[in-house]
Amino acid sequence: MLRLSIGLAILFTYIVMIWGGAVRSTDSGLACPDWPLCYGSFQLPKDTSAKLEMGHRTVSSLAGLFVFATFALLWFKHKTSPKSAKIASLVALLFTISAALTGMKMIQSEAPNLKYVSHMLLESFHIYESMIILGALVLTYRFLEGEERNGGVPWWAYAFAVVTMITGVLVRYTGSGEACGHEWPFCNGKLIPDLNNWQVALQFAHRNIAYVTWLSFLLALLTNFNKTTLTAFVLINFQFLFAISMVLTGFFLPIVFLDTAMGFFLFAWLTYNLQLRYTAHLRIKPAW
Repeated sequence: MLRLSIGLAILFTYIVMIWGGAVRSTDSGLACPDWPLCYGSFQLPKDTSAKLEMGHRTVSSLAGLFVFATFALLWFKHKTSPKSAKIASLVALLFTISAALTGMKMIQSEAPNLKYVSHMLLESFHIYESMIILGALVLTYRFLEGEERNGGVPWWAYAFAVVTMITGVLVRYTGSGEACGHEWPFCNGKLIPDLNNWQVALQFAHRNIAYVTWLSFLLALLTNFNKTTLTAFVLINFQFLFAISMVLTGFFLPIVFLDTAMGFFLFAWLTYNLQLRYTAHLRIKPAW
């Protein structure tokens, strides 16, 4: 029961994140002007954008239920589970509640319009909440397995990847995605563009952090060649391919969707394979 619950929590949280990306890409964030209902009703709306937004809310609710079920099972039924897994499930639950409140605030303040900096920051924070939820759930599963990985993803490479994702979210939700035009590796025709415009500066910084991330995973591969570091490097290259294609095609919607789906999958996979040093839980049996 616990394995099923946490598996569904991870799956639905991932679906929520990529569905939210689709809502953002199609400008459907305010298709349902009230919250939590859509036009004050539980009925499926006729407008396609409203259906997309209502579907996102429905899947979010299911994800929240599975997160709560995972927390309840760990804390009240599987009481002997590792403390680290319980804490991770608590973090997931707290940020699930926080994300629901943030979603309500976004609708009430019409944040999806991205008119003000506060709107951009609120939308970005909502994505960060989702990343924390997904990461905490993946770590819950990982801690329950109770296995040490000597050949996992090094923390320093993981840190660069996370910073790249964080800045990428800012680029997207501040409307800076096209600040460098539809070109790569140049930015507005230059290797080093005029950085007086903050959107250009943000986009340029994000690109350079991404280059450092690529180099860090190459270094991890060369210094500790194994199945995990090889897979990580391959996935990083796929992410780069989608990101570059997205820019060169003028943010063609299917490629934007693939970039979003790949990015969140990469985050979950790297979190699961992060090289962690256990202390009290070394060589314990899986807590299922």
